[in-house]
Formats: sequence, C-alpha cells, structure tokens
Amino acid sequence: MATDLASGFRSKAYVAYTAGGPITLEEVSYGPIAPDEIVVKTAATGICATDLKAAAGKFFCQPPMILGHESAGEVLAVGSAVHNLSPGDNVVLSYSSCGSCGSCVAGANAYCQELIHLNFTGSRPGGSVAAESTTTTPRQKLKGHFFGMSSMGDRIVARANCAVKLPPSTPPEELRLFASLGCGIQTGAGAIFNVAKPPPNSKILIFGAGSVGLTACLAAKLTSPSRLVVVDNRVEKLDMVPDYIRTAANLVNSSEFPDQDKLADGLRALTPASSGYDFVLDCVGRGDLVRVGHMVLKTRGMLIAVGGSQDMALQVPMRDHLTKGATFRGTHQGDSVPSTSIPLLIDLWRQGKFPFDELLTFYKFEDLDRALDDMKEGKVIKPVLVQM
Repeated sequence: MATDLASGFRSKAYVAYTAGGPITLEEVSYGPIAPDEIVVKTAATGICATDLKAAAGKFFCQPPMILGHESAGEVLAVGSAVHNLSPGDNVVLSYSSCGSCGSCVAGANAYCQELIHLNFTGSRPGGSVAAESTTTTPRQKLKGHFFGMSSMGDRIVARANCAVKLPPSTPPEELRLFASLGCGIQTGAGAIFNVAKPPPNSKILIFGAGSVGLTACLAAKLTSPSRLVVVDNRVEKLDMVPDYIRTAANLVNSSEFPDQDKLADGLRALTPASSGYDFVLDCVGRGDLVRVGHMVLKTRGMLIAVGGSQDMALQVPMRDHLTKGATFRGTHQGDSVPSTSIPLLIDLWRQGKFPFDELLTFYKFEDLDRALDDMKEGKVIKPVLVQM
C-alpha cells in the first residue's frame, strides 16, 4: 500500500481555482512523491485566516491551489530520502524549513533563508507542483505545497520536515486537537514564550481575541503578569472568551471608544498610575492598533507585531519611539521551532496549564462552508475540519 501511494494517488481536497472565487471540494490527483516527501492521511486540519487570504489572492501563494496549512494525521508512505518517519507514525504538520541554512542551524527555523519558497509558493523546488484536478478539461495543475503541505485533503503530500512525530499511542481524539497547533496557536504562544519572554509581574496588552491573540493570552497567563488585557472591536468575539481567560484578563471592546487617543487613555487607565504596558502584542495586523499600542507602551517596553496584512503601515512617530527607547519587533510563527514548540504545548495541555482545546470548534470535513461562515460571523474562535 505504501509503495503504491508513493507512486501516486487520488484524494478529495479543497481547491481554490481563482482569486476570490469559490472554494470547492473535489477529487485531485497526486503524482509520484519526491524523495523528501511523505503521504499523510489527514485526521483533522485547522482553518486559519491565512487560508482565506490565499484563496482571495491576498497572500504570496495564489490560486489555483489546494488550501490548508496546519494538520495532524497518520503517515501512509515516505519518500526514499526520509529516514526519521515510517508508515503508521502519527504526526502534527507545521511550516517547512530547509534545516541547513544559517538561520535553521542557529535554531531560528521560522526565518529560514528558503522560507518563502518552501512555504508561500505552493510548489516544489524547481517550480513543479504536486497535484492536478481530475474534474477540469484539460486537467489544471494545482499548487499542493502551501506551507509545505496544503493540508485540506483526505490524503495529502507534505514535505517530511513539516512533520513532528507523536507517540504511537496518541488516540484519534488527541490527533484532532493537535491538528490546530501547527500555525496560529503555535504563533500566539511563541510570541509570549520566545519573543516577549515577560518576567513575572509584567503588564501585557494583546490586540485581537481570535485564536492567535487568545493563545497568546493563555501563554501570558503562565508568566504571572500583574496586568493582562485583551482588546477586540467585536462584542461577539469577546463574549466567546473562555472563563479560564476571562478570570485572568481585562476584556476591552475598542468600539466603545471614539478615537485612538481615547482608547489609549482607557487602556493606560487599567495600569497602576496609568503607567502603561511592558509588552504589547498586535495579533490583528492593523497599523492603527500598532499606533495605539505604541502610545500605551512604557519606557523601554516592547511592541510585537504578530499579525500582518498587505496594507498595514507602521504609524509610529520616530520622536516618540526614540525617547521611549521602545523595541518594535516582528515575529513569524512566534519564533517557534515546531519540533520543540509543539511537544511543549502538548505537555502544557496535558498538565492542564494550556487549555487551547477550549478555543476549538469541530466540523465535519465536508462542512467547510459552514465553518467559514461561522468564522466570518464571529461565532467561533478556531474551526477545525475533522476526518478521523
């Protein structure tokens, strides 16, 4: 079976043919896998806003493509150069890195020198693609390596270095949970653990009550902050914040403030003597929020851009930046290295210290449209499509 799959197979997958067009579930065909690739039977795949950006043509990778970039499942076949994985292994899939450039050797895989090509083009080195449609005439080539995996399929091809091996005893229900760890949750937690590294009694402000922001909040809670504040402009999202976070953080609806200055005043007022925050995270990707974050930052504080968008602009007066001695820091994937960050998050979850499962809502694999509608309407925090 493994040999047959390595030679090629057919699968159901979610395909975006044109930017802004429909996302359809249909049969696709994969050719022979490359020596450094694996075939994975998908247990579940998380849905992230980046998938929607890509489908809309607002990301590096453009349609036609198979969507999805965080997943978990069972290895069905391995390429000839793959020696650390075998059929039957349970894995979580995260972003791809080369493993050999200066950044990767230094443990900064999130800044791999081949990052954009390996993750954002959707193709293999050399430009070939993994899949093609079986429903178009002629058959249309499909980019099948979005973040090294294009995970929204029944069976997928992924780069082997996307895979983090789990214990063989991992039950299916845990695989479904862990499918969400490979991007957004890893990013939010990593922004705290790897980038901010806040000492106890820090004052931390987080913009965004989505999966990234709330995961950052879960991680920040473990650092014993003296003040933890989460800001969003949708009351529906704030109403969904789990009690575990609600009891530890102040929740602020930014739409209740008429302008940036008033919002900044209100946020400062939540700190002792309106002194401001040691760390501010923008998990939304809006320049105006970065501006407000900078306004409420303490002297020598750190402002961390976790989210991003094509039209985001930095709106910080340099005079204020210099006199504050502020640090402005961007991060990709929360500076996480999946081989270490994912086992850490799983261990914290098992200890009851990192209940990321409270952020998840599960849908049948065929119910992508309903999951996306619920996501856009602010009814769920993190949707996950389940197959096993």
